[in-house]
Amino acid sequence: MKRIILGLVLLCVFTTTQALAEIRPGSFTLTPQLSYFIFDNDADLNDDILPSLGFGYNYTKNWAVELVAGYTDTKNESSGNDADVLLYKADVLYHFLPDNTFVPYLAAGVGGITIDGDNDDTDLIANWGGGIKTFLTDQLALRGDVRHLAQFGSDTDHHLLVSLGLEMAFGGKEEKVYTGAPPKDTDGDGVYDFKDQCPNTPKGVAVNEVGCPLDSDGDGVADYLDKCPNTPQGVKVDAKGCPLDSDGDGIPDYQDKCPDTPKGVKVNSLGCPLDTDGDGVLDYLDKCPNTLPGVAVDENGCAIKETLLIEFDTNSSAIRASEKDDIEKAAAFVRKYPTIKIQVAGHTDSRGKDAYNQALSERRAASVRQALIDGYGVAPDKLEAKGYGEGYPIDTNNTAEGRQRNRRVELLLTTLPN
Repeated sequence: MKRIILGLVLLCVFTTTQALAEIRPGSFTLTPQLSYFIFDNDADLNDDILPSLGFGYNYTKNWAVELVAGYTDTKNESSGNDADVLLYKADVLYHFLPDNTFVPYLAAGVGGITIDGDNDDTDLIANWGGGIKTFLTDQLALRGDVRHLAQFGSDTDHHLLVSLGLEMAFGGKEEKVYTGAPPKDTDGDGVYDFKDQCPNTPKGVAVNEVGCPLDSDGDGVADYLDKCPNTPQGVKVDAKGCPLDSDGDGIPDYQDKCPDTPKGVKVNSLGCPLDTDGDGVLDYLDKCPNTLPGVAVDENGCAIKETLLIEFDTNSSAIRASEKDDIEKAAAFVRKYPTIKIQVAGHTDSRGKDAYNQALSERRAASVRQALIDGYGVAPDKLEAKGYGEGYPIDTNNTAEGRQRNRRVELLLTTLPN
């Protein structure tokens, strides 16, 4: 019997055929087989035929797993009594040359063996070995292998298992195999024409497994054309692979909080037009771009104010009697906004030192405030006096007329009317 089994294995190895290997990734296999079980002498069992059935799965062309169970009814050598042997194991297989007619493989695994005879045992086993598959059709192969079995009981027994079976495959992914003339790679990208889905790729361009140019950021523009290769996923891009900037303000649409900014308008990091003086009117619409902080403005960004050209004596903050008309104009302005707090802002021309002019502007603003309180009954908490020195001229300081215009007091709304 040993000679018969070994002869069948050798026949499996050396038989020639024109069948093509078809180890399909994702396929299941069913393998009925006969094994000649050669027991360790210490096992006190007669060598015998062990029928078995294997159920496997090919993860890839190279790697597979298999569950195998077999049973034989042999005899104890010393007593001649019947002995039942049940073998079960889980193996991992690695296929070499999976696209050839003959597919050698290595196998190893673990399992158990149960012996019901003169000595009842259930022990852990480990096995290793190899074999070869000879394909008869694309899904049917004659299979032979040899395994060494180590049985771990009170002592370790070493057995030999010589097997011959017929492996049947089901399902799986059939890979296209080119069997005609030598395959071509017309565009030289390393992917043969029969697999190449982008057959006219320019020379030197990196491609994927189907021969198409790489698009690392997934924006639909191939890397070799992409001027913005790290675009975030899902962002719309132009023909160069760069995020769209519909309003042309330099901020891409996906970051732009103001996507309809007019052309040429300066924007901040969020794509919104600047409002440098913080008055709520955007710079490109603001007719008065340097409004004082906290001052209420009209739709053009200009302060809502009353300008009084009040003349004071040199180094004096006392209001002249001749300035009565300007003070009455100031009172009329205050009455116009009965619920609004008003700032009385004092200004000077540029003659004199900065510190002196600052103090003088504060004193003159305070004089006008007090005149409105004393002479017109304005509530003190409605008026705030503040001096700005020579810092905010409205005319040149090079002429007497210009300096006179700069020596002024302005009444400014500090909040908008209700």
